[in-house]
Parts: sequence; structure tokens; C-alpha cells
Amino acid sequence: MSLFERIADAFREPDARAPSTEAAVTDDDAGPGEESAGEDPAEPAADDLTDAVVAVCQRAPEGIRTYTIEVTAEGGEIVEVAPGLLEAHFEVVDGGVGADRVTVRAVDFRGEARRVEAETLVGVRLADPVPMADVRMRLVAAEDHDGDTLPSEWFRIASVE
Repeated sequence: MSLFERIADAFREPDARAPSTEAAVTDDDAGPGEESAGEDPAEPAADDLTDAVVAVCQRAPEGIRTYTIEVTAEGGEIVEVAPGLLEAHFEVVDGGVGADRVTVRAVDFRGEARRVEAETLVGVRLADPVPMADVRMRLVAAEDHDGDTLPSEWFRIASVE
């Protein structure tokens, strides 16, 4: 099991934070086009250092048909970008290895992501640790298999130990 798969498994544990359909959107929640620093009680403090992060979809009852995500590590250099759930049609569309940011896009042509419960979408490894506060995820777009836009509160970024 890869490191990114182990992280996704951690989100499946009963004590893991799962968004409620009644949860209110806070200032920390990022909608499509907005940034998220990944602040969450289950995660390390923002001043903790990390050299690897994963963008995770915590749930998507109707699955994920397509997503575009940008990860920025201010002051960091990306050394690896790894696909998660949708490997068949995953591409780096901007930035990537050698840069401090990457934009990735994936499409589910095979029906692999018809139902999602805490799945890693992309993993990013950095050359050197940076403060978690300097790592941002921007959900550019995400749609389910019915063509509906997925709520941003279902997506988050987490540090990988």
C-alpha cells in the first residue's frame, strides 16, 4: 500500500472528521476557485513543517467525474506529483516538478470513482519541508457523475508524515 493510500485510509477511520450535510461553510472553507490552508483539528498545526501533502475528497456520494486542483507550496520546490484515485486520465496542466505549484486535472472515463469515501486525489512531495501554513490547495473545479458541482467542503489538503 502506497503512502498516499495509507493517508486516504486514515480518513476512513470512524473518528475521522466527516463533513455533515448540515455543516455551515466557514471562512476556512474554500469553494471552487478559493484557497484552503487545510486547517483542521485532526491535522498538524499550521506552523508544523511538511514535505508531502495530499489533496483528499472526503466524500462524494455520486462519485467524481472530473476535478482540477492547484497545490501551491510557497518557498518549496515540488519533486513529485502522484495521482490518487483517478490514475487512468490524470495530467499535470501547469507547474509541477521543479516549480512551487502544480495544477492537475483528472477525468473518470472508466467509472472508477462512481462513489467516493475519503479518497486521495493527488499527492505532492517537496524537496525540503515548508510550514504547512505556506501550502495551499485551490479547488478549481469538481463535478460528480450527474454533472453537479461538488461542494468545496468535501475537499481538503493534509500533511503526510
